Amino acid sequence: MRATALNGYLLHQRPYQEKRAIYQFFSYEKGVVHGIGGRGMPLFTPIWLMSSGTKSLKSFGQISLGFSDEFVRQLTAQSNEAAYHPASYGLMTGRVQYALLYMNEILDKLLATESPCPKLWQVYHTNMTKLHALDRLSLMAVDKMQAMKLYLRSFERGLFSELGVMMDFCVDGHGVPINADAMYCFIPQMGFMLAHLVRTQIDPKIRFDGVCYTGSQILQMGAAMEEPELALEFLDQFSQIQKAVLDNLLNHQPLHSRTLWQQSIQYLQ
Repeated sequence: MRATALNGYLLHQRPYQEKRAIYQFFSYEKGVVHGIGGRGMPLFTPIWLMSSGTKSLKSFGQISLGFSDEFVRQLTAQSNEAAYHPASYGLMTGRVQYALLYMNEILDKLLATESPCPKLWQVYHTNMTKLHALDRLSLMAVDKMQAMKLYLRSFERGLFSELGVMMDFCVDGHGVPINADAMYCFIPQMGFMLAHLVRTQIDPKIRFDGVCYTGSQILQMGAAMEEPELALEFLDQFSQIQKAVLDNLLNHQPLHSRTLWQQSIQYLQ
């Protein structure tokens, strides 16, 4: 079978035999691809490689740092900004590293293999680049944490959109427009539901946090979602709602990266 060029990032790896490893690689061209290649592929770094084979576990070869020149030109044309360049790589530290591990772990758990998702890949790449840049800035720890949370919420929304579970801040779970004067609870499987109906109409087996939001808050959140300066006001609410969606997708299985992230927050306090 003819080899295919892939541009992307390593999500996860585990040793295989003495000098090789099994990789989960998130590519622009094919989505998540599993393959075997020589050990040493780095995390959080743009990679170009050749993938071959007809089975679910491919053979990876010609692994190189940086995207191919042709792909860099394509990315630059799409985004009107320079693609990430190998000269700016560096080892990730502290909470930024945990944020990157968090994105990788989620994709590894939730994406089907060899299912191209170029829009989500672009969201991942954009936020990966922002986190790399953030790691090199001299900011107060609190400011850096706030920026990381904004980037992660943006990434999660890109994932939800790809999976077809994006939150709707304009209508409730029955398709009725949000009433600014009403109170709502968020149910991951359904969306926003009128608070006074939740206890009588929702299956008691369904998990939800019971937090209530005013309709006015919900409408403002919808308007602020893609505006970082406006989204800061509702960052805690976005985090709470999106965590509920993600936990539901993961069947409430724990994330190792989330544990590391929470421990890092405790050290900050």
